[in-house]
Amino acid sequence: MKMKKIFSVLTMLILIIGMSVGCASNKNDNTAKKEDTKKDAEVLVVNKDTKEVKMLAEVNGKYFTEGTRHGVVFKDGKNGEKSVLRGLADEKKFYEAMMSLGAKPGNNLTADDMKKGEKSIEGSKVNVFVTWDGLGKEIPFSDIIKSTDSSGNELALRPMDFRFGGNIDRAKKNNTGCVLCLDSCATGIVSNASYKAGEVEALKNVKFYGKKDVLPKDGTKVSVIFRLAE
Repeated sequence: MKMKKIFSVLTMLILIIGMSVGCASNKNDNTAKKEDTKKDAEVLVVNKDTKEVKMLAEVNGKYFTEGTRHGVVFKDGKNGEKSVLRGLADEKKFYEAMMSLGAKPGNNLTADDMKKGEKSIEGSKVNVFVTWDGLGKEIPFSDIIKSTDSSGNELALRPMDFRFGGNIDRAKKNNTGCVLCLDSCATGIVSNASYKAGEVEALKNVKFYGKKDVLPKDGTKVSVIFRLAE
């Protein structure tokens, strides 16, 4: 009789411990989910009143001295270390955010177009700005970029004409992470119609750099603002 009583008490203790562990586990899972949601909200903010998407990014100091055609690329994409600014938000979520504002994707370029240097990206016009702590204002994305020819001679930067190219199917297929390209691109979500597809990469006659005398130091967080043009 005494053994049965002891067994019953032990069984009850095991059940109580198991329930406590289970509750703690669920609490931890819920906390982790809330933290992930908060993190997503911080790196990608949509404002439908001003028709803009704000993305958190980091300065990549490598491209103060090395040329690239990538303006902003998601850090976990295949091209995550090839851009002037390392985006902290997924390019596919960025696409969805732009669509929620009513942006119209161009979807007019193919991979073959990237070899020809003949066509420019289409889609809703997007004005792009950058800001960071201590700057106290927004500046046009073009203010942080300079260009040279293949021999290193500085060129006058063409006025940037950013378009919502879309390209979501190719973005999903290639997973490059490309958010903003500095020339017309068949994969980037937003790209610059001022330079035709392939004019920079295939024809090798233009290189882009981040302006060291304008941007803050390597690794500094900045905000990139994508605002639909009226």
